[in-house]
Amino acid sequence: MKSLKKARIILVLILPFVSCNNNKSFPLTKENTSGIWIASHLYLDKDFYKPISQILEFKEDSIYYRTLDGEMIGKQHIEFLKDSVIVDSNAFSYQKFNIINNHELSIGSIRGWRFSNRASLDVIKFDSILSSTYWQIEDNPEIYQFDNTKKEMRVINGDKTYNKYCYSFHSIEGDLFLQKKGNQLSCDRDNQFVEQVVSYAEDKIVTYGFHKGEFKEINYIPVKFDANTLTHVPFQLCNMYLNKNFPPDRYYYKGTEYNGGLYNVRKIFKENYQIPLENKESGIFQVRFVVNCEGKAGMYESQAFDYDYKPKKISPEISTQILKITKSLQDWIPGKRKRTNQVIDTYIYISFRIKDGKIIRIYP
Repeated sequence: MKSLKKARIILVLILPFVSCNNNKSFPLTKENTSGIWIASHLYLDKDFYKPISQILEFKEDSIYYRTLDGEMIGKQHIEFLKDSVIVDSNAFSYQKFNIINNHELSIGSIRGWRFSNRASLDVIKFDSILSSTYWQIEDNPEIYQFDNTKKEMRVINGDKTYNKYCYSFHSIEGDLFLQKKGNQLSCDRDNQFVEQVVSYAEDKIVTYGFHKGEFKEINYIPVKFDANTLTHVPFQLCNMYLNKNFPPDRYYYKGTEYNGGLYNVRKIFKENYQIPLENKESGIFQVRFVVNCEGKAGMYESQAFDYDYKPKKISPEISTQILKITKSLQDWIPGKRKRTNQVIDTYIYISFRIKDGKIIRIYP
């Protein structure tokens, strides 16, 4: 019963966010929707998406929702009328239900593609080829390394640092799907866009999925790379889509706090901040940053105001010091989701009230 409620929430609550600007779109009918669809993500706004990775099956007068492993999530009754679609007891305009270019599905904010059998592939052989070398998507600068012993994936940046994720395989009607997911703490969370494997060989892997704003074939090309000097990035978001998710997923103050509380933060600044000589500046200097699920901080931004909150500049002898000390605060207790108690990335503000070059108050 709980799973059925979750499925219903998806269709009912996300519909107000619809925005479809494709020209070749057709209203959904019982005939053109019949079959299996791969639900890739939620479209939230221009360039804002949230991966969901589900199977939708339209069969007779019902929609069935399943995980990629086939586990039933929920079921809803659907009825196609002349100018609307009835989902359970809710009526929606046809404008919110479309098939685009005959193979892309748009149901409210859900976006997906029509499943079709492409090839029956050997998962063991594919995993062996995938982990045999380094790969680069043709239009991406990052390099991918897959470890089939741990099912870990490294995304290597230009400075020879890497972000750590995981991957898994799923079989749907005999076809193979690649699911990138997880983070540096856990593999069982934060899915990326699922990809259907089209073909593979030692010199090229082709998948199909959502990439750079559209459904398309994704080409992986093998590359040579010296991994001897690789280091893990000092700060990694646990949810790589933090800034691309639905706004509530950006989480402000979900229980995030510094170890020892604000008292300890003030103590550290009192011990380390040097009051600039003959500096009579006054105002408010504010630092915003992210505390990830590990309790590490990064992605710093700053701004300054006068006491009336009008933008102003603060001299480097003050601002540089404050930023440096703030960046040294790396003993955070990460925030958590209330329902699941899962640690998450959170945004944090710290404000510094300055008078005559002195920090007279530190507050959230």
